[in-house]
Amino acid sequence: MNDYSSVNARLTANNKGLVIDVVGRLGLEMHRQFRHSYESSPRCERYAVNLQRCAGIDSSGLGMLLILKDYASVSKGNMLIVNCPSRLGKLLGLAKFDHLFTIQSVGEAATIE
Repeated sequence: MNDYSSVNARLTANNKGLVIDVVGRLGLEMHRQFRHSYESSPRCERYAVNLQRCAGIDSSGLGMLLILKDYASVSKGNMLIVNCPSRLGKLLGLAKFDHLFTIQSVGEAATIE
């Protein structure tokens, strides 16, 4: 993994949601760090993956999002991808991730709490 890639998880103010911030490219080299970010946190009612500083997603990254969705066992409305740049939104749309996740573009008011 290069110096520009990281994953950080934080609970929301009400402790009912988990926000996972992705910096760099979401791919195989981030797998352990990404998985650890949610497995080491308490179970929550709502999960959000913040892609504001994400440089790209490969097929492994798409798989990691699906594994998170399976792990979380929450409805589409409680499984969010927030601050999604348009180029990544197009990729997620082609992969039909909009059927599994609520996808919010950059600039939309993220409702994570």
